[in-house]
This record gives sequence, C-alpha cells and structure tokens, in this order.
Amino acid sequence: MSNTPALCSDVSEALPLFLPQNLYLKPTAKLNISVQMPQLKVPGKSISNWEVMEKLKTMIKPDHFTVLKVAKSALDFVRFEGDTENRSIIPTLVARVDGKTLKLSGFSEQLKIRSCEAKISFPSRHDWEAYFRDAKHMNEMKPGERPDTVHLEGLPTKWFAERFDKHKDKPSENVLRKVFETFGEVRCVDVPCLDPYRKENTTSQGIATFSFGQDLFFDAFVQYKEYLAFVKAMSALRSMKLMYKDTDGKAYVASIKVFIYFFT
Repeated sequence: MSNTPALCSDVSEALPLFLPQNLYLKPTAKLNISVQMPQLKVPGKSISNWEVMEKLKTMIKPDHFTVLKVAKSALDFVRFEGDTENRSIIPTLVARVDGKTLKLSGFSEQLKIRSCEAKISFPSRHDWEAYFRDAKHMNEMKPGERPDTVHLEGLPTKWFAERFDKHKDKPSENVLRKVFETFGEVRCVDVPCLDPYRKENTTSQGIATFSFGQDLFFDAFVQYKEYLAFVKAMSALRSMKLMYKDTDGKAYVASIKVFIYFFT
C-alpha cells in the first residue's frame, strides 16, 4: 500500500503535533526527475528503467532516495518521482542531476536530465473560499455549509488507538478529537469505520468484501467550530506526512491525504 508507514531514520525536521500520542508532522520531501529517452532504432531493443534508476541513485550520493519510482512513461521521456528523508536537501539533490546527462548500456546518446522539487497536490485557501462563496445552496451560518471540515484519508489505525488498548485494532474518536484540537476547538469528529451500519453498506450484493489492509488505516472527518481553527489545521497539514515515535524510540512516517469536506 502506498501509505504503509515507513521507518524514518532522520527526525530533525519533525514538528510536534500531539505529544501524548507521540504524533508529529514531517515535511514531504519529493522531487521529479525527467530523463530524455533515446530513439529506439533497432526492433526489439528496450530501455531498462531499473538501469536508469540505479544511475540516478549513484548521481545523488552520498545522499539517497527512500523511494524512487516511475511516475510517467512516454516514448520520448520517463519521469521518476523520488522521496528523501529531509526537505532541506532537495535543492542539493536537484543540483546534482538537473541539466546533467547519463548514458545507458547499448546506446550511444547521452540522455539529458531535468529535475525540480515536486509540487504536492493540496487544497488551497482560494479553492475552498471560491467554492463556498459561489455555492448558492449553502448557508454559511450552518456548520458543514462553510469551510470548517477536514477530510483525512489513510490515517494509521494503531496511531489513533487508545494507549491502554492492547490490540490497537480500532481508532478512537476521542484520540482523534484530542489530536486535532491542537488547532482549535472541534465541534465533532466522524470515523465511518466505527459505524457498523455504514460498514454493512460497503458490502457488494450482500457479500462482505475484504481489501488487504483495510483495518490498518482509516478515514476521518474533523469539523471545527471556528473558521480560524480550520485554516490553522489545513495550513499545518499542507505538504506534510504524519510521523509516529514508537515506545522503542523508532520513528515511522505515513503519507495521508487531506481534503475539504463539501456538504452536498
């Protein structure tokens, strides 16, 4: 799963979120690398993305990628997406590869590389203000019909379980509320997976379906009483990963998705 928590060896950029639950926020550090592909003049000849990635890994040493994957592949270029531990080293990594070239075995051409810090998709203040301003059926005096609710996907269940819960197989609405009251007073929280009636509605044709890891992560809605608290939460979560420090001192990070809940 893409948001499976990963071991984090460098916590220098972590910011406290809710220390009683050992939760922190850590900046997302991601860069895009586009490599120009050579023309394939010989039938049956192919290009090894693995070889390209190994050469890119060598070019950024002594630093390293925590994840390097193909983001887009076309006839004339391949774009890779690389994650690193810290955002502060992104400019250094970009400088090591941007404008440089690499050579693949079996090809005479030098392949040009372009790189930049990746833009993280996240709702902007303009997005939500424009939506609620232009929505004719909304009443900004009513909760949920104004920008006040944060929708989160991919929260690790164990990180939001009660501390005394030995199994930690269910998130706690109480813990969720406390964590996000960091930004201001919360009106209410909603965790759909804790509602047995909604879980029944997820079955297909009356037959319960199971997706690997569906209980390892959960989605949640957090509604704030005041607009300022909502803005603080959205600003703090922008371009951030969630980080958890275990009792053994190890730290783990998980990518989460953040949306604005639009009442319809």
